[in-house]
Amino acid sequence: MKELMRPEISDDWGIKKLQNCILNIAQYIDEFCVENDIDYCLMGGSALGAVRHNGFIPWDDDLDVFMTPDNYEKFRTAFRDKGDKENYYLQELGAANGMVTTAKVRLNKSTYIEDITKDWDIHQGVFVDIFILHTCPDNTIKRYWQYFWAKYLIVKGLANKVYERRGGAMNTVVKMFKLLPKRFLLSYGLKQVYRFRNDNTEYLCNFLGKALMKNGRYKSAYFATTKRHQFETIELNVVGQVEDFLKERFGDYMKLPDISRIRYEQHALEWDVEKPFKPIKEGIYADEKYLF
Repeated sequence: MKELMRPEISDDWGIKKLQNCILNIAQYIDEFCVENDIDYCLMGGSALGAVRHNGFIPWDDDLDVFMTPDNYEKFRTAFRDKGDKENYYLQELGAANGMVTTAKVRLNKSTYIEDITKDWDIHQGVFVDIFILHTCPDNTIKRYWQYFWAKYLIVKGLANKVYERRGGAMNTVVKMFKLLPKRFLLSYGLKQVYRFRNDNTEYLCNFLGKALMKNGRYKSAYFATTKRHQFETIELNVVGQVEDFLKERFGDYMKLPDISRIRYEQHALEWDVEKPFKPIKEGIYADEKYLF
């Protein structure tokens, strides 16, 4: 594994080795995309890290990219045909009829355990997340329809796992969803999220995530182009209007968050960049059974 982190960066959070592993995966994705004429860009906190820190946010233990449906499908086809499957695994969660809720490129022979997936019989190696950047309809009713089905898929994913941490109305809804078959309306719900993909609209969106409608919707103009930006010792893609994107997403994005938020933003329960994860069923992954 190449050393891609800046040597002068301190390891105050004890995750620099993990970040370096993630960055190696990101470099592979970047080079593979360049080779196959596929566009992508850093999203969320990864884009924020690129601009504010010229690399990882110091305490960040993951890296996320956006791809449009067309670019992701091109990536999937190319990876299946000629990807480095000896070292990497393309994981699709909530897959149905060529659509996905989300995807990850996992490093084989490594471990990254998240709370939400710790009991699932899936590949659990160190990863880079691929989120699908969908077209968001200009029509208000259609937009809320798309948003509803995206959040339906998220709640159904929580229900498919033993999820008991929230009380009140959410806990009640999750318990009700547990009574439904695991893949109930998955394909239909994904179709409603994907259905506007060929429209020319003012906004794009990522409703299949934590963000609510306001923070999960972005002006299409921001994504008209991508450009290279320093990320540790390499360069990765960010959106052409990255400063505008970050301002809309985070407000004063150069301001560091309160220390109490940092652990909330981390994902790993445990990790190891050298030892393989131990799947529940050795060599058999059931990714398609799960939404998230």
